[in-house]
Amino acid sequence: MRVVILLIGLGLASAIQAQEITGKIAGKIQDAAGKMLSGANVTAYQSVESPVAGIAADEAGKFALQLAPGRYKLIVSFTGFQSRESELLVIAGKTTNLSITLQEVPTELEEIVVSPEPVNGTGLTSVSIEKTLRVPANFFDPVRMLTSYPSVIAANDQANSIIVKGYSPNYVLWRVEGLDVVNPNHLANAGTMGDKPTANGGGVSILSAQVLDRTDFNSGYLPTGLGNGLAGIMDMKLRAGASDKMQYTAQASLIGLDLAAEGPLNKQKGSSFLVNYRYSTIGLLSSMGVDFGDEAINFQDLTFNVNAPHKKGGALSVFGFMGSSKNVFEAKPEEAWEQEKDRYDITFDGFTYGLGLVNHFKPGTWNFSVGLAYSSQLQNRNSQSVLVPVPHVYREHYDSDNTMVSGFVKANRKLGEYGSLETGIRLNNYWQQLESETVTQLYLDVFTPYVKGSVNGLLMQPYASFTQYVGTWQLNAGLQYARFGYNNTDSWEPKLSVSKAFKKNTITLSAGTTSQMQQTQNYLVVGSKGIGFTRSHQALAEWKTQLPGDLKLKSSAFYHWIVNAPVVRDAPYYSSLNQWDGYIWNDTLVNTGKGRNYGVEASLEKRFYNNLYFILSGSRYEAKYYNGTTYTDGRFNTKFTSSLLVGKEWNKKNRSFGVHARALYLGGLRQALVDAAVSQLVGTTIYNEQNGYLRLPDYFRTDLRVSWRKNKPGYTRTLSIDIQNVTSQQNTAFTYYDTFLQKETTKYQLGIIPVLAYRVDF
Repeated sequence: MRVVILLIGLGLASAIQAQEITGKIAGKIQDAAGKMLSGANVTAYQSVESPVAGIAADEAGKFALQLAPGRYKLIVSFTGFQSRESELLVIAGKTTNLSITLQEVPTELEEIVVSPEPVNGTGLTSVSIEKTLRVPANFFDPVRMLTSYPSVIAANDQANSIIVKGYSPNYVLWRVEGLDVVNPNHLANAGTMGDKPTANGGGVSILSAQVLDRTDFNSGYLPTGLGNGLAGIMDMKLRAGASDKMQYTAQASLIGLDLAAEGPLNKQKGSSFLVNYRYSTIGLLSSMGVDFGDEAINFQDLTFNVNAPHKKGGALSVFGFMGSSKNVFEAKPEEAWEQEKDRYDITFDGFTYGLGLVNHFKPGTWNFSVGLAYSSQLQNRNSQSVLVPVPHVYREHYDSDNTMVSGFVKANRKLGEYGSLETGIRLNNYWQQLESETVTQLYLDVFTPYVKGSVNGLLMQPYASFTQYVGTWQLNAGLQYARFGYNNTDSWEPKLSVSKAFKKNTITLSAGTTSQMQQTQNYLVVGSKGIGFTRSHQALAEWKTQLPGDLKLKSSAFYHWIVNAPVVRDAPYYSSLNQWDGYIWNDTLVNTGKGRNYGVEASLEKRFYNNLYFILSGSRYEAKYYNGTTYTDGRFNTKFTSSLLVGKEWNKKNRSFGVHARALYLGGLRQALVDAAVSQLVGTTIYNEQNGYLRLPDYFRTDLRVSWRKNKPGYTRTLSIDIQNVTSQQNTAFTYYDTFLQKETTKYQLGIIPVLAYRVDF
């Protein structure tokens, strides 16, 4: 009997060892008009020399491949179309779903370089979620990944608000699945000088990395159909859930617990769902000594996406997100006061949610897309001094309720052999209510901002765009119109772009006008309801090339001439171009402000093939505004950016060990000088913008990530530790007048932050 048991045990052990450990990739391939490309070739490479697997798409444009765990280069090709290249990580027990669009090109261009982007992807940076997860100290937030690219700077370590090409973070627009939404971030007041919420950005994205496919970021030049964001548009794309079997992800880290589930709703029809819940555990970091200002911080969120493909191509996607966040600071005993903040009770509450759908369908020669979303954000902040020492600030109150219904309808069709026409309209209806006040003992109206009111209206943006190849040149011309019903102001936006693709190079020249409506608080300034759109006339020259060794070089030069920016009528040096979380409240605003942003930028990237990748990037730019007399440095003119991101993995059987590092060296942020005398008199920090903006010291930070991954039959485990600011470099955030210390005081950015994470995919 013992021998029998031993033989059975050995047999089971051998069977387990013999199980083949694989992962699966599946997806669909279509052209820009939504037609499924039957017969398109899908090839996976682990080395440049030879493919390891390949397959042709079926009649419905679908494909599926079983691959051993590891990193691959995936190339999708089809006669008459530009080939597309993707980085791919395959892990055990998971199906990776891909949706790939190929662009038709003239036969003369069949030899052009394989590209990760469309030929006409001018000014586009697309960040996959896999890249987001592996880059050090991203907190699993795709927006923070963008700081590894040129001309992008985080406004503060505590938040994902970004400065792009010298623009205020207010000039970045956020979208989900192509639909404008309210600010989809937790803790919108994180990292700001006045601790007030901002229109864009926050502590961390509400949409967890577990549910995202990629994030598309357009900047420098916005093609027709993209508007209402001068600096750029951030579009977060949700991925479809697995359509073949149930899959799960569980992740525990020092910033939160993530639980995700996905699977088929109807295997025959290919419909699926994906849902993720996250609960913050950031308090663990505080207990380890990480300084978040002694605040108790927590958040939680829920995101889902349901995807249902159509028989003739296209799909219906229904998505939703919901998140709540809160931070609390309790006043310390009087004997423990060391700074102004210590004598205040401060609470911030935020609740954000959204529900939307996008339907892509092709009833005939036209390809249609329709989207509709409802999103809302409620935020409340109160600060109350436990004592009232004259003339210190003793109460601040902020309350906002923003709701948006956004929608779009667009249609495109092929014209001739290599031409296309796209036309559509975007409609956003806003209901925005705001009340903000700061009360001091010495109540001087000129120093005590009080803003209250509502801004309700429809933003309408119809557009049309025409694309045509002329020989080997691609021409794109379009016209967009914007009108805001709140005050019946409007703007025309012409666009023009030409590009030429060679075997290993693409050159693009683009020019056009982009407009953006104003921040809510600016419309509420007395006499300022009628202010119109700020307009940016943008020009971009871009060159992309492939170098030996699987390297890709991208460089560009840009020039933006900004007009119609709101400035204070009697003091034009107060310009909305320098606005972030602050308010302009003491005089009427007029659209006479001007600015100039211009510079050069470049990035050299090796994608994650052969177990090594890096991104080396840099930029040099100027961001000037007209102060009524001359053009001078704007608040967000940091002058330069430089970044190096590099990673290496070592593989053995089904194990992988990786080391990833990033170094950022950036020009210092700017701020207006503190008026100490007036600040002491009034009891709160008063900045004197009349004398321009002082540049703070340059910024330097290094981040590190060490990861270990093991594939087993049916599941994969990943253990990682991310360390932000490894050297604990002390970078200046801003200075302010501390009314307790009675002097100007420096506020520094975050020090060293370790984040340990354990993840299981099964």
